[in-house]
Amino acid sequence: MGGDAYAPPAPICKPFKCPKGQKPAGNGDHKLWSYGCKDSGMNILSMADINNPLGGGMNKGKNVDKCCVERDICKQTCGTTSQECHNAFQACSKKTCKGDQNCNLAAMMSDIRSEPDDLPEEPKKPIPEVFDYEKDKQKRDCRGYEHFQKSACVCVPDEDWQLTTDANLKNFYRTHNPEKLDDAGEIKDINDVWKKWKGKEPQMFQALAAKYKAKAVTMKVKPAPPPYKPPPPLSKEEQAKEDKRMEENRKKWAKEDEQRDREREETKQRKAEEKEEAEEAKRAEQEGETVEL
Repeated sequence: MGGDAYAPPAPICKPFKCPKGQKPAGNGDHKLWSYGCKDSGMNILSMADINNPLGGGMNKGKNVDKCCVERDICKQTCGTTSQECHNAFQACSKKTCKGDQNCNLAAMMSDIRSEPDDLPEEPKKPIPEVFDYEKDKQKRDCRGYEHFQKSACVCVPDEDWQLTTDANLKNFYRTHNPEKLDDAGEIKDINDVWKKWKGKEPQMFQALAAKYKAKAVTMKVKPAPPPYKPPPPLSKEEQAKEDKRMEENRKKWAKEDEQRDREREETKQRKAEEKEEAEEAKRAEQEGETVEL
């Protein structure tokens, strides 16, 4: 990896949508949370200590915990796009790390491990004959974002959207900065707020949550994966079936290899014949020119 930053392309995920006549608004009951990324990778310069694989260097100096928290805020803000959350995280981690290898590794591992642990299990489907890797990767990359948007958004009638948005803003200030409200519980200078943020409401709520993240975001610990359990040994009948299947596959693969060898030899022979014919035609042309002279 060297000193290069981890920079995969932004996933293009489906936005949260509502039925006709309704519009997505922030879910006032959703509580922002994040795993952060203080311990999201291994110190590649301190891997010799098997009792502390994260090493001392990962938790010292530069770290992208701020970037990880703000990325999760973005994903949990109704109306943001997967691209803007991804691009903001990449820009933040690049600015923070400035080529530091351990910092870049932490950013990479956090991005890979940032999915919530409560994602619904996908139904198992047979693997198609033609596997579309890019489509499958896009689907996997979007699972966390789409899950967060479902939690962060609710559908409200079009005519109620502004009232719901105003209420969400008041509730946010009431919880995290009551000084922004007047004695009647209304937002001070509300006209100035909408003059600045009208049409950019998702960005407004995202900016507010980032500003007050120490209060607004609950930090969680990523659950450790269950210990690996090897599969139980096969019974005699199952082993016999597996041996038969592998034998059939080996025969199939051998035939495919033979077919490829034949095709390769035929192609080689055909090219040699074509080359010989071309040389003969060239010689005949040269001899014809000599006779004319």
